[in-house]
Amino acid sequence: MQLRRFARSVFTGLALVAGMLSPAMAQTVTLKIWMHEHPPRIAVDKAIVAEFEKANPDIKIQYDVLGAAEYSTKLLTAFASGSGPDVFNQTTSLVAAYYNSRITAPVDYAALGYADEKDMMSKYTGGFAGIRFQGRLYGLPTEVSNYACYTNNAHWREAGLDPVKDFPQTLEEIPAIAERLTKRDANGVPRRRGFDFNWPSAGAFWMTVSSLMHQRGSNLIDEESYTATFNNPAGARVMQYLVDLVNKHRLGGPQYTDSRTDFLGGNVATDCSFGIWGIPQMKTAKIDYTIRPLPRFADAANDNGYDAYGYYMMVNARAPSATQKAAWKFVRYYTDQGARLFTGAGLYVPRPEVAALANDADSKIFFDELAKAKFSPRVVGYAQVVDLLMRGRDRMMQGGEPVANVLPGLQDDVNAVLKRERARAEAMRK
Repeated sequence: MQLRRFARSVFTGLALVAGMLSPAMAQTVTLKIWMHEHPPRIAVDKAIVAEFEKANPDIKIQYDVLGAAEYSTKLLTAFASGSGPDVFNQTTSLVAAYYNSRITAPVDYAALGYADEKDMMSKYTGGFAGIRFQGRLYGLPTEVSNYACYTNNAHWREAGLDPVKDFPQTLEEIPAIAERLTKRDANGVPRRRGFDFNWPSAGAFWMTVSSLMHQRGSNLIDEESYTATFNNPAGARVMQYLVDLVNKHRLGGPQYTDSRTDFLGGNVATDCSFGIWGIPQMKTAKIDYTIRPLPRFADAANDNGYDAYGYYMMVNARAPSATQKAAWKFVRYYTDQGARLFTGAGLYVPRPEVAALANDADSKIFFDELAKAKFSPRVVGYAQVVDLLMRGRDRMMQGGEPVANVLPGLQDDVNAVLKRERARAEAMRK
């Protein structure tokens, strides 16, 4: 009898201990975080993760960096199989797929430690238009940026040009100035291009065409109706301008390696596909440079240079509630480190304390242009749409097909992709 009483008391005691321990154990959350590879940012990330874990011993971080080229595909594949990360970072042009699939959760202000959206916005200067859908926010910016034009001052001065005073104000002025900066071989082929757009880069091409469409008062794709809108006078004007640069003025084209690489290698005198993050690269390459805004059409309807783009940290809507709350807590901690992300990796988080660190003349150009910029369209099937546009571009530039003949069918093809890919994304909803 005494043995049974002893056994019952031991069992009761163990049950009480287990009861006291299990809630604490249940509160421990492991967050899977995926980030794309940006070498200068990785060391900053690891330091932030270590500090967060120390401050939050009940939250463990599994931090993984994926190669930039494979990141987007692996993300969508993982989510499709139900094994995606709890926190992930993605760029503006691709966020529509996660929204339409209901993969990304709407912002949880309480979990972030904010009273509401207004309270959160008081900490930022902007940048949220790229992650707002139907009036709701679905992430926080870890970088908001745009492009501007960099000149190799040695090339400009060699041509007898001042990179500030002589820099073209209009797009129509580019050919004459670029020709003076161009060096050609005996066959007229450029050995050093005076100017060229970054044709091989899908992202840069998308940004270029969208930005010029915005200057013309139109859009590549209308998000509200979710249809392509470039088969119009604005689109024809933009495409003809680009075709003429390549075929009429022979200033470059898709047949060359990307202008960004060639600019750093001294083979392009002017490149317009670097952001504020390009400044350290100029210094590493020992290029004496000047930064100027993208020229406008002489009769532009809107005074904008390059479009804005952003990277946003988002939370997996399919994760358990406790995991989501822990995830938003990490997102708040991470985005509060904007100053470190800027000084350590050149990434601009649009907050006053970060802007205060970038108060030089070069940064001012980017910020002034950013204030005028729109975001490029956010569509499901972005990669397929850009591929169609680039193939259409090559039909006009390299195949010699007239712009007026290509645009109608190209727009129909893009609309078909938009419809198909959005339907696929919606089919992933749970």
